[in-house]
Amino acid sequence: MPPRLLITGSRGWTDRAVIRDALRDWWDSTGRDPEAILVSGKCPKGADRICEEIWAHNGLTLELHPAKWRKADGSQDMAAGYTRNKAMVDTRPDHLIAFILDKSGGASHCLRYAQKQGIPTTVYEATTAVTD
Repeated sequence: MPPRLLITGSRGWTDRAVIRDALRDWWDSTGRDPEAILVSGKCPKGADRICEEIWAHNGLTLELHPAKWRKADGSQDMAAGYTRNKAMVDTRPDHLIAFILDKSGGASHCLRYAQKQGIPTTVYEATTAVTD
């Protein structure tokens, strides 16, 4: 079975270099397995998007799990992101890397759930707060 990396991250994350280096380090740890799979929530901006672009650029496989924000009746599902996060973790990836900006609720939820499930994790945190 190919190694699987789950990523979770903030929509506002823009530091491409941190993501590039983190993905490279994990892929190196697999012996650069050409079958390695990136599991992502497919958010159209931020960490998910950057990870997906870098992974695809290297010709590697993506496993995408977009949140279903609309229920069958057309109403908005406010818990869709959390439901998607849980489903991704429940696929039992080999590792999770989290890119958390300003204590992002969704990415932090995914990280905590993965840790509770015993999945090894690596966390990168940043803040946009201005300090005096």
